[in-house]
Amino acid sequence: MAEGTGPGPKLTRTHRALVGVVMAGAVLIAAIGFAGSYAAVRELALQKGFGDFSLVFPIGI
Repeated sequence: MAEGTGPGPKLTRTHRALVGVVMAGAVLIAAIGFAGSYAAVRELALQKGFGDFSLVFPIGI
């Protein structure tokens, strides 16, 4: 099917830019959440005596 011939509205250049900004923001928020969670689980693993394994332990969780 050719572009613009399907159902639904066409996205303008502004709409596409806004979608890009929202996607970038979502990725940034997800990265911040991952970093915080990783650090907290790694610290807990260190406290529980996981040693060097504590660096990869959060990824398995």
